[in-house]
Amino acid sequence: MAVMLVGEALVSQSRQLAEGQRILVQGFLARAGFRGEARDRLQLHATRFECFD
Repeated sequence: MAVMLVGEALVSQSRQLAEGQRILVQGFLARAGFRGEARDRLQLHATRFECFD
């Protein structure tokens, strides 16, 4: 599932993430689009995330 990060603070914070790193994400689900296959995919729009050490 795609996780969308919007806003300077979240994008800046995400630059410290590494592939495979465990994170906890809070946000809301939305459709990826309204046409074709996109309407069948979901994206998680993050409002906050937290890294596990």
